[in-house]
Amino acid sequence: MAGNRSHPESTTTGHCQVPDWCRTLAGKRLLVTGAAGFIGGALFRRLRSYGCDVTGTVLHPHEAKAIRDDGGKAEVLDLTTDGSFAGCLREIDIVFHLAALFQETGHGEAMYRMVNETGALRLCHAAAAAGVERFVHCSTVGVHGDVREIPCKETSPFNPMDRYQRTKLAGELAILKFAGTLPADRMVVTVNRPAMVYGPGDLRLLKLFKSILSRRFVMIGSGEVKAHLCYIEDQIDSLILCAVAPRAQVHLEAFNIASDQPLTLNELARLVASHGKVTVPRWHLPVFPVWLASVACEAIWAPFNAPPPLFRRRLGFFTRNRAFDLSKAKPHLGYVSRWDNSTGIAKTIDWYREMKLVSETNR
Repeated sequence: MAGNRSHPESTTTGHCQVPDWCRTLAGKRLLVTGAAGFIGGALFRRLRSYGCDVTGTVLHPHEAKAIRDDGGKAEVLDLTTDGSFAGCLREIDIVFHLAALFQETGHGEAMYRMVNETGALRLCHAAAAAGVERFVHCSTVGVHGDVREIPCKETSPFNPMDRYQRTKLAGELAILKFAGTLPADRMVVTVNRPAMVYGPGDLRLLKLFKSILSRRFVMIGSGEVKAHLCYIEDQIDSLILCAVAPRAQVHLEAFNIASDQPLTLNELARLVASHGKVTVPRWHLPVFPVWLASVACEAIWAPFNAPPPLFRRRLGFFTRNRAFDLSKAKPHLGYVSRWDNSTGIAKTIDWYREMKLVSETNR
């Protein structure tokens, strides 16, 4: 088991100063793919704050320039290219693979598969060939889709519901299959499956929070389906723990990661409203008419290669259960959530307001 993350002391070794619970990162060269994204960016900044020797990969040159202008190290990496990945992996000890295609309605399933399955597997192959010690692959609890076994375990049946979830499942299974062929002293491969990650820096839940805080929120369906959130700081802890836990505890393993306890959507809406000091509208819309509208929106917007205002994946938020058993992550990783739902939601609302993404008049 990894060390206690609440321990205040740190250890200085080699190239970086890190807390005791992840002191084995000291002197390692790290690579974070998807460093321009929400989770990848937060991990990249955390590792930099520890003083680690970390490089972030991004898709666009202007994103790499922004990181370099801030004093960081960055490389451009396109998972759809036929070129070699060896350059960005040279002398790297640990890879955190977070780059993925997510909620891009302008792309078909073939592109999702190219990034989330083929590209991820090629990167894993290249990492093994380059002598990388650890490969932490970020997947999603979405591989279980509409959860039928509550709480959902890592061994619960797979039930992916859309192209993102299908291709992420294909990617993690292909990576684990390949890793199973490696010699016993070669690269350690671990799969991290985050729940719905949110917090300062996240825009995914902005629309939901904003509609509640502006008193325009309407629940679709009963509101009694389960949601399981993961505060960004817990998620970053879990990724690092995957990279430092003993090989025997994490190699070829997958871990559900979330924060606190699952709650119903009605409870989530009440928490957001409570911290925003507003009342929650009591309106509920039936699911089927909204589903028909989402299908129509997708069809109308498709020729314009633009995201529709309503789509079926978003509707799934209101109709699919998500509640996860985290008991495996504790003995294997030493992972225990440090952030309760109430505190995480309050921090997120504060950030939205600080960034003026939610009007102060909504108070």
